[in-house]
Amino acid sequence: MVDLDEIRAEVDSALAGFFDRTTLAGGVEPHSDDMIEVIEGFVLTGGKRIRPVLCILGWLAADPRPRCRAPLIGLAAGLEMFHAAILIHDDVVDRSATRRGRPTVHRVMAGLRSGGSPQDDEWFGNCAAIVLGDLALAWADKLTCQQLSAEQLGRVLPQIAQMRHEVTIGQFLDLHSAGAGSSDADLAEMIIRYKTAYYTVYRPLSIGAAAGDASREVTRALHHYGMPVGKAFQLRDDLLGLFGDPQVTGKPITDDATAGKHTALIAHARTAASPSQAVKLAQLWGKPDITESEVDVVRDILSATGTVRTAEHLIAEHHRAALAALDSPHLPTEVADALRTVADRAVERDR
Repeated sequence: MVDLDEIRAEVDSALAGFFDRTTLAGGVEPHSDDMIEVIEGFVLTGGKRIRPVLCILGWLAADPRPRCRAPLIGLAAGLEMFHAAILIHDDVVDRSATRRGRPTVHRVMAGLRSGGSPQDDEWFGNCAAIVLGDLALAWADKLTCQQLSAEQLGRVLPQIAQMRHEVTIGQFLDLHSAGAGSSDADLAEMIIRYKTAYYTVYRPLSIGAAAGDASREVTRALHHYGMPVGKAFQLRDDLLGLFGDPQVTGKPITDDATAGKHTALIAHARTAASPSQAVKLAQLWGKPDITESEVDVVRDILSATGTVRTAEHLIAEHHRAALAALDSPHLPTEVADALRTVADRAVERDR
């Protein structure tokens, strides 16, 4: 049996150990303490650790009994550090105030600035967050590479490069489409594929599988599982972004609306809306100062147009497809069971 909580604990321990190193700031001048402490606080506080867990499950799918877990845990911790870098940058792009129920890194850094105007403090916070995200990227490479063999790196690094390519494309599409007022469902699907299906689920699995030298059959089974789970995960995320409890999700329900995100929900609602509903959506979605009561109006439109019902139906379909992929004879039973649990939690979560 694969213990998912134990995997998370091992990854957390590896990350904490990385920050405990006295050599971490070696060669860096004073003032680096703030940088390290802010990244450490961000990485070690909160997070579902879904990518590290899937990375390890991908490795175990290829090699159920690894002789040494340390390289595996280091690789997984590196993915979590990379994810931290992505989130730090993403929050600057989205102008988000909170993440995981706490101030975002750029807000924290702006608060460390003293003596400037509010505009100067905001500028400093954004710039500092970009730099801190870059530092987290460097640390991700360090964690990833420090214990893998040259042969393993030869298999893993192309997968990591592909993951970075895909998530960057997804981020740009997300940014470029925000506020455009489009009902293009294909574009929304593409954003889901690049930002979540690949990045959140399939690539972590394939990176772990590559490290474990997986067969083509194993890799194919992981792909057939990972893509639908990733799509279901993002649809649930979009629903939680509007209908979730901010005290649980850690983010305000106004964030996606303020940014005018081109989600699958909004694409569907725009297509199914009546003329008056379409006008109201155009007025509210992307409104910089949208209020919670106005978000309630958006939610009512999503319910009235059948968008919520359609999203729940798609989530259930993707979930069934993922579980069907786990019937592959090429996946170890204990790994398939763990992946089934991950899929269940992805669609049933409340944050």
